[in-house]
Amino acid sequence: MTDTPAATLLVANAMLADGGGPVDIVAAGPTIVEVRPHGGPGEPGGGAGAGRLLDAGGRTVIPGLIDVHVHGGGGADVMDATPEAVATVGRSLARQGTTAYLGTTFLRPTLADRHLSVLGEAAAGDGPVAGGARLLGIHLEGPFVSHLRRGGILADAIAPASHQELDRVLDLTAGALRMMTIAPELDGAIPLVERLTRDGVVASFGHSDADYDQTRAGIAAGIRHATHLYNAMRGLHHRDPGPLLALHEADELTVQLISDGVHVDGRVVRWTRDVFGHSRCVCVTDGIRTTGLPDGEYTLGGLAYSSHDGVARYGDGTLIGTSLPLLEVVRRFARYTGCSLAEAAQTASLHAARALGIQDRKGSIETGKDADLVVLDGDGAVGAAVVEGNVVYVNQYSGSDP
Repeated sequence: MTDTPAATLLVANAMLADGGGPVDIVAAGPTIVEVRPHGGPGEPGGGAGAGRLLDAGGRTVIPGLIDVHVHGGGGADVMDATPEAVATVGRSLARQGTTAYLGTTFLRPTLADRHLSVLGEAAAGDGPVAGGARLLGIHLEGPFVSHLRRGGILADAIAPASHQELDRVLDLTAGALRMMTIAPELDGAIPLVERLTRDGVVASFGHSDADYDQTRAGIAAGIRHATHLYNAMRGLHHRDPGPLLALHEADELTVQLISDGVHVDGRVVRWTRDVFGHSRCVCVTDGIRTTGLPDGEYTLGGLAYSSHDGVARYGDGTLIGTSLPLLEVVRRFARYTGCSLAEAAQTASLHAARALGIQDRKGSIETGKDADLVVLDGDGAVGAAVVEGNVVYVNQYSGSDP
């Protein structure tokens, strides 16, 4: 089996995570054209044959996962500013079950922000995906964020909120900017939120020291998402509700959760799902280049950090992201909340697609949507990944070779 595009793909004998199946999933080009009862080993269920066969062998198939907040993986970071690095990230994510993502980054003035242009060029490609996850666009953390709540964002990556700086960012990203994390309390930020919203860019609350009223003002201007909820923002206090109450009250607003048990305690993950509602939770990794690499000491932006047990920290203890695959973050969400794998997978597929406004083509296994699929092996590991009808990764199944 290769990742060479072909006209038709049959994913046969698949068990859906919600208990449905066995089914055959037929894709023509990038699109699912039929989901039907399985007709037997290697046989289509009563319809025409397929150009390529991926036999799931009765294994569970989930929708491809979408990470709207991931910086890197496999030893590469989108900030490396090379097409090869972006390709490495995409391959690494696909091996872990993530079939689409926003390349997440911040400004690097010392490097002339070349990485934004490289990412914009990579996201502009609309041909078949060969070998990795689909880069949907750019999620830029900043530059209009709070110095007090910058977390792992470098100080020189922050700029005053201005239309001139936003113009420069939009020029560099060449139409590929899909999400921007912004602090609404900054002078001049509200008009930028309004502008981003008009231009179809998701304005996401985050890295902010905003209080309740300032957060409400940002939501009124168009903020519809929140970056890594609880992290890099004020907490909830009974005399100073801060942003969390305002975010909760905005029914259409979705929230990112790094549900690794460290960035957000597992009990708080459960509470968040109960209070905000399942459909508003979007699991993310905030993953960095060490995702998929051994534990050890690494550098980010010239600063040393350690990666151990899926958690990355600077020497002073500041959390800067995870080294966990999104599939593992999803599994932990299921464990902490008591929901099923199918429900947990929605937080990183359908809910993520809705947050980006692309739920008409991604996020679930349905006729008419992109054929983004992940086959789980018997131990829950990724056995195969399909991106827009192309098999981009196949592991060796135990007892069966697709």
